Amino acid sequence: MQGRRSRTQWWVVAVVALLAAACGAEREDDGSGVVPTSAPPTTTAPAEGSAEPVRFGDLEFPCGPGDAAGATDVGVTDGEIVIGYGDDAGSPVAPGTGHEMSDAIEALVERCNELGGIGGRPIRAQYYDAAVLDVATAVTQACADGVFMLVGQGWALDSQQEELRLECGLASVPAFAVSASFAHAPLAVQPVPNPADQTPTAGAALLAELYPAEILRSAVVYGNFAATQETTAKVLATYPTHGYEFVQELEYQIAGEDDWTPFVLQLRSAGAEAVYFSGVCLPSYQALRQRAAVDGYEPVWFLEANAYEAQCAAANADGAMDRSFIRMVFLPLEEADVVPAVGDYVELLEASGGDRSLLGMQATSAFLLWATAASACGSELTRACVLEQARSVEGWTAGGLHVPTEPGANTVPTCGLLLELVGTTYRRAVPPEPGSVACDPSWVQPVDTPWVDEAMLDEDRVSQRFAGALNGS
Repeated sequence: MQGRRSRTQWWVVAVVALLAAACGAEREDDGSGVVPTSAPPTTTAPAEGSAEPVRFGDLEFPCGPGDAAGATDVGVTDGEIVIGYGDDAGSPVAPGTGHEMSDAIEALVERCNELGGIGGRPIRAQYYDAAVLDVATAVTQACADGVFMLVGQGWALDSQQEELRLECGLASVPAFAVSASFAHAPLAVQPVPNPADQTPTAGAALLAELYPAEILRSAVVYGNFAATQETTAKVLATYPTHGYEFVQELEYQIAGEDDWTPFVLQLRSAGAEAVYFSGVCLPSYQALRQRAAVDGYEPVWFLEANAYEAQCAAANADGAMDRSFIRMVFLPLEEADVVPAVGDYVELLEASGGDRSLLGMQATSAFLLWATAASACGSELTRACVLEQARSVEGWTAGGLHVPTEPGANTVPTCGLLLELVGTTYRRAVPPEPGSVACDPSWVQPVDTPWVDEAMLDEDRVSQRFAGALNGS
């Protein structure tokens, strides 16, 4: 029984955590490839009569008074706009999963309503807990409740929602997308796109600058689960363009391994000097690194952004996970005093009593993009208008919270940064300047995997897998 719980817990957390923010478009730089993250506001003009508009980073907060009126779509009346949000916090094997997303949405809705709502209409937010396995129930209920749009939600098994979501025309601006079908879905816009047919390689390029010799003998270690297999397949297909040569590929059980010694021995025997690990930090990655430390095996390790989380850092008091390099497209929480948008996110959650995390920042970007688009629609607030406006936004950074992205193009970023785990803290590795990111247009690589085929993309890269539901057939 314990084995079954452990296996399920690993699977639950792996799906959610492996999403880390992947996305975007390039930003102009001075030729060095390193750019600051602040930029002139590109959104709503200051509210009439307001000398000092409320800002989130370099973005004017997209809420305020107005005279918007009319019952223009499902979930919209003169008196309110009803949105849905949610997470997998009710999972019995991983309680609290993703709750930071909902903490962020609740804080943002409160702040938005304090400022006057969307064009004068207050927002009422309905919470839906998918508990990992109940996403279909959550979406069915949201449809029955007459929700206008889903905003800032994140559900691990989002492919199971798609037919139901499209049948009721429920549009979404999610915190993240897991499945290829949802990552390329109709009636959805991601603020930080994570398409299945592309992968960002900024992290790979930046690590290659730091360790050009070590990457010539690289290895991958990944769990036998679709999410980790997909991310690893992308690594193997694209990292060689940055000089990586892979000498070993090892797959481990999603339940974790009783003994990681064979993995360490195989990596050492292959002469691997740089190891990509795909999975969750706790317990699998920590257990592998502790075994490697005991055996004196010390390559460079590189991971996805899911390794950037407080519990992972706190667990490294023994330093066994040092030399872990983590690719990021969001600016780290440690730079709240340097990056205004990060500081505003931290302040907002501190005021509301919510928990902060990378997932929370992803939900924040989703809400701000949705609110920016909804405000632009004025009285003609419809799902179609919001999607159109959101797709028209260029160089989206959520006020400087992350690298620039192109939501409408659904493309991954040309910008990024690397963090390093040192003891119980995350430190900036590359580029070294606080608040900066590195950019290069070549850091976007196309990929072709079975997951792309499963999504049945059309010429516009939109999934047709559930087109029948959308068309009512």
